Amino acid sequence: MSTPAEPAAASTGRRAPVFPGRRRAAVSGALIAAFGGFASFNLLLSAMPAYAVRCGAGPSGAGLLTAVLMAATLGVQPFTPRLFARLGRRLSLAVSGALLALPCLALPAATTFTALTGLVIVRGLGFGVFVVAGVTFTAELFPSGERGRAIGWYGAVVGVAGVLGAPVGIALARQEAYALTFVLAAGSAALVVVGALGFPRRGRTDRPVGPRTARTRGPRETVKALRPMTGLLAVEIASTTAYGAVFTFLPLTAPAAPEALLAAQVSTVLFRLVGGWFIDRYGGRRVLVPAVLATVLGTAAGAASHQPALLLSGAALFGAGFGAAQSATLVLIMQVAGDTPAGLGLAGVAWNIAFDAGTGVGSLVGGPLLSLGGPFALFPATAAVLAACLLLDRRRARPPGRDSGKT
Repeated sequence: MSTPAEPAAASTGRRAPVFPGRRRAAVSGALIAAFGGFASFNLLLSAMPAYAVRCGAGPSGAGLLTAVLMAATLGVQPFTPRLFARLGRRLSLAVSGALLALPCLALPAATTFTALTGLVIVRGLGFGVFVVAGVTFTAELFPSGERGRAIGWYGAVVGVAGVLGAPVGIALARQEAYALTFVLAAGSAALVVVGALGFPRRGRTDRPVGPRTARTRGPRETVKALRPMTGLLAVEIASTTAYGAVFTFLPLTAPAAPEALLAAQVSTVLFRLVGGWFIDRYGGRRVLVPAVLATVLGTAAGAASHQPALLLSGAALFGAGFGAAQSATLVLIMQVAGDTPAGLGLAGVAWNIAFDAGTGVGSLVGGPLLSLGGPFALFPATAAVLAACLLLDRRRARPPGRDSGKT
């Protein structure tokens, strides 16, 4: 896949930030918000399945709850450009943090599946706004030639949040310390509000990426712009389907799940950084294929639920591949969309929808697969779907079938 031509303003490979005097504060705020939001997300992603089972939902109900979270996230994401246009960066992030935090305080009183579902929907709405804002606002701050490293650092912070959040959530759930889990999740989400303060107040320089996309593209234009991304979006959906299956159901199938998820998250952090550097130097295509193959092998290793050594090594491989693949797919999708405000806005929404759709599919479909065939059916089948999507993307990328280099 060839690199789209840079706009004239970016012909030097550098693009001025939208608000130059506040870029450092905005970058710091974006990273603080990323850490807080994803720490909260991972805490509850790993703890809520056990809490749902405790409330009588069963494994399928636990998976359905995560699917509901992601459905709410998906539902709000197409509307985020209009929200950013109306509220601006700072208030949009602050609202998303509040929607993530406040339901956590009510979770201890929610002992029925209906009550849990209502609170999860509210968190899903907040998460949907949060993830689109984080990716698009961060990408807008950097020129295209530095975007791989920028996305790598952003993803590394997200990974650190997972390193802390996922194992802690599982450990607290196994101790049935749910009240403490929910308080920690609320406090972490409050950091999103703190991070929002790094962005300037709404004004002439506060020009979010999304609004221009929403104003200039109708449905036909949007479909036309998305068509070149379909192979990459399929890979993204399939990789996050694996993520949803691993992080939702590994705690229910493997005694060594806390250690395995920790290994996966640590590996993800490292390879978000390494992958970002390689993307800027060699191009996203040269990173994507080995990254996805590593994710395939790591996902399949989830079937070794009672072989700790194989499970841990597979989890580390999964994290390495998943981390690099996330950076590669995001940068490549932005590259296809074009280095313009409208293109970055569309790419940010599309990539996040793909991420969340895949996570929801993995959680929803994984429950019945696990009930029918156990981990030997769930994890290898998920890996096979990801491998098939990689082949589909490779076929769509030809000709020219190559990445012209730096993003």
